[in-house]
Amino acid sequence: MKRIGATAVVLTILSAMCLSGCSQAQSNAVDSNGLSPEAPSHTPVQSEMPASPEPMDEIYPVSTQEEAAQILERAYEGFVQEVTFRFTQEDLPFQERSILLQNASNQVLSARPELKYAYALECTEGAEGTVCKISYMPYKLGYPDGEPEGAVEINTLAELVKAADAALGKEEIPIVIRDPELLVDDMQRALQLAGYGYILYTLNSDATAIRAFPSDSETVEESVEKIREIQSIAKETAATILTDTMDDEEKLKAIYRFIVENTTYDYRYYQDPNVLPYESRTAFGPLQNGTAICGGFSWAFRVLCEEAGIPCWNITGTGAGEEHMWNCALLDGEYRYFDTTWDAGRSDESQWRYFGRTEEEISQEHFWGIGQKELIQALTQS
Repeated sequence: MKRIGATAVVLTILSAMCLSGCSQAQSNAVDSNGLSPEAPSHTPVQSEMPASPEPMDEIYPVSTQEEAAQILERAYEGFVQEVTFRFTQEDLPFQERSILLQNASNQVLSARPELKYAYALECTEGAEGTVCKISYMPYKLGYPDGEPEGAVEINTLAELVKAADAALGKEEIPIVIRDPELLVDDMQRALQLAGYGYILYTLNSDATAIRAFPSDSETVEESVEKIREIQSIAKETAATILTDTMDDEEKLKAIYRFIVENTTYDYRYYQDPNVLPYESRTAFGPLQNGTAICGGFSWAFRVLCEEAGIPCWNITGTGAGEEHMWNCALLDGEYRYFDTTWDAGRSDESQWRYFGRTEEEISQEHFWGIGQKELIQALTQS
């Protein structure tokens, strides 16, 4: 028997490890008072059992990966649970047939990532050919075998992130996804926004749980200790720079000012990256050490916004030709964009060039990573 699984977990972890890459370049932004549209309200979607799939009872003759991919694509679209292939090369060993089918499946999911809910194949020798049993993520099927015990209900991507951060210390968090339209890649990207840079979160193979992995420690428990320390420092910092009489714009300015005035760029990222401390990639860098690269600037802005009760997200992409991270936060009912890294050292707010920018303005020099723009749009509409 040969089981073929999706590669989303590995890709997510590798992608998350790259989030601390950074650009420190500064350039002029276009001044504009344009406003981004107000985010609409979100109504949770209840999953429904899809219509019974049309069976694919034929024996499908194939000789190439492309032929197999076409058949598997049709099966995935229709939630077909079993397909039988007959290889025209009668002397082709079972192992080679399995590899061809694995490659065909990867080809389909690479071209059609929205089909990644088909997460595994089991290939066996049958009397009439190679039998492929297909496993689908149960959130797409209405949980026909029952929901995970003690599961957290997930209606939106924002709830997925919150569920991960609310369960710090747990290595596996059972979940029930109520919106069958959520895409696997979007959920994996959203989970990269949890964990404060110290824990990597990913869906398990069938999307019935969130799994946690330490990113800079040997254990999740050690990572949680770092996060708790960041939360404590953030709370103390917020108490010194924020007051109850401030409105949200005043709070955002106070947070922005604190970071750009008290954080210098950690040039070890360019000079000798091997000695760059991991703390410079997280909120610990600005809040405790006063030095960071863009990942640290962005995380510090976000955790202080959390203390202020202001929704805020990290955004990854590129700027000045390098990997970069900045923020999106709610300002007067509209989501705007902030880049403390590129305003570092500017104490006079009249010189700030990346505070409260619109999407059009920030996009002049900041370029979204794969799926990031769609992710932020989904998060800010939750």
